Amino acid sequence: MIENNIIDELGVVNKHIAELEAVARKLKEQLIARGVGEYEGVAFYAEVRHYDRATISPRLVRELADENFVSAVTEIKPIDSVTVKPFAVERI
Repeated sequence: MIENNIIDELGVVNKHIAELEAVARKLKEQLIARGVGEYEGVAFYAEVRHYDRATISPRLVRELADENFVSAVTEIKPIDSVTVKPFAVERI
C-alpha cells in the first residue's frame, strides 16, 4: 500500500461517516421515542417535531401519467460520482 493514498484516506473517512451516521440514527430514535418537545443538554438542545411532508412518487407518476408527460417533466443533469469499496481481503 502506498502511504497517504487518497483512495484509502477517502475509504477510511467514508467508514467513519457511516459509523457516526448509525450512532446519530440511534440517538434520534431515542429522542423521537420521548415525544414531541424540546430537550436540553449541556451545550445543545434538540427539538422533536412531527409533521406531514408531501412527496411525489416517481413510481406512481410513471404508472399514472403518459410517457410524453413524464418526459416533459424529467430533467437530466450530469453527475460526477466517486464510489470507494474495500477489497474483499485486506492487502498488506
